[in-house]
Amino acid sequence: MDLTLVSALAARDGLIQPLPFLQRRAEKSSATDTSSLADIGQEEYARLKNHVQEVVRQQMNLEEVARSRDPVIRNRFKSIVLRAMRDLDVRVASLAVPALVQRLFDDILGYGILEKFFFDPEVTEIIVNGTRVQIMKRGRRVFVQERFESVEQARQVVERMLAPTGRRLDLANPRVSARLFDGSRMMAHIAPCAVDGVLATIRRFRQDITPEMLLKNRSISREVLDFMRACILARLNMVIAGGTGSGKTTFVNVLASFIPHDESVVTVEDTAELQLQHPDVRRLEGRPPNIEGKGEITLRDLVKDALRMFPDRIIVGECRGEEAFDMLQAMNTGHPGSMTTIHANSARHAINRLVNMVQTAGMELPRDAILDQIADAVDIIVFILREKSGRRRLDHVVEVVGPERGADGIIRDVKLNVLWQYNPKTDSFEWVAKEFKRAEILAEKGGWRCPYLS
Repeated sequence: MDLTLVSALAARDGLIQPLPFLQRRAEKSSATDTSSLADIGQEEYARLKNHVQEVVRQQMNLEEVARSRDPVIRNRFKSIVLRAMRDLDVRVASLAVPALVQRLFDDILGYGILEKFFFDPEVTEIIVNGTRVQIMKRGRRVFVQERFESVEQARQVVERMLAPTGRRLDLANPRVSARLFDGSRMMAHIAPCAVDGVLATIRRFRQDITPEMLLKNRSISREVLDFMRACILARLNMVIAGGTGSGKTTFVNVLASFIPHDESVVTVEDTAELQLQHPDVRRLEGRPPNIEGKGEITLRDLVKDALRMFPDRIIVGECRGEEAFDMLQAMNTGHPGSMTTIHANSARHAINRLVNMVQTAGMELPRDAILDQIADAVDIIVFILREKSGRRRLDHVVEVVGPERGADGIIRDVKLNVLWQYNPKTDSFEWVAKEFKRAEILAEKGGWRCPYLS
């Protein structure tokens, strides 16, 4: 039994008097002061930190360090800190001990000055650029007051983030993409790629985004949301398009919550980000090549694997290349109701992006054949964006009507029909279509009857 830990907990709860090594010197005493750094000073904190760091190095192996967020490991770390305080005669008020332990954990096993931002639900992006830190909160990027002491310290924190993922960041591999413990996605670079020594961009995904939250944030209207739910129930194939940080992944998460629970879903992602609220989800994640350039698992490989897993629907987190061809094949061959996201500036631009991506698959298909496949496979394209104010919202929804042929009979484009359009003057979403090709399907299978057509 760790008597030091038990004593500290008992003192915290008022069961016994604090042990001498936990007490603050009388001349600095303040019953309500919980600032450990003010208690011991920077020099004494550095001495304690170095001691704890050395003990951790001796007593914890790499696997345990990688599992630093395990409650058992955290308790071991706390015990090490309390012993170190006793051995070094570091005296602080019992109320200040938890803050001191947490600060040491952040600096030694955690993410240092970044730690607190991982537990702020409103922070959606964390950027480390050299020693400076920038966050995105409520849609706005701001620099925070905290800074790393050096580029080396910043790099050490980034490497601690990567440790549990098995990814490496060194001169031979100065750029890496990884998924962190909470599902966040990190893209990190070091010199020579990063001019300022280290550059890490961490995209966090809020767990509390629900259909109701989208409505509260005015990202969508109740009428459009009901329409989108009907599209999911009717198993229409959908493409979610938008720019970087526009909320495509979040939107897919919300839409997937409408998928009936008796259907099976397979997700395919380069770095797993989707967090579908569904009981039957099988997740596949790609893998980059190792340092020898071997072992890569591409999205195209995984989409092909997904087709052999007999799911009801396939969701590709983001189509960026040749996997678009296989995604269209999935939509056309027994997997209606599938979804994917792509980077595009509009629904029309999404068509061109799909064509370009399919052409990279090396199938030597002519453009008109690709357009024909897109017209057959895709039913609905949703375009979303992020405003300068930071608000992420739907901008327009279109249905794919079919191939558009020239006078010579060759397919020149894909005909689109704009259904919903955001009106900035009224800050509302309006139905603008005079006809709707899939009206009967949505009424029959989705339970949505269009009230806007005569």
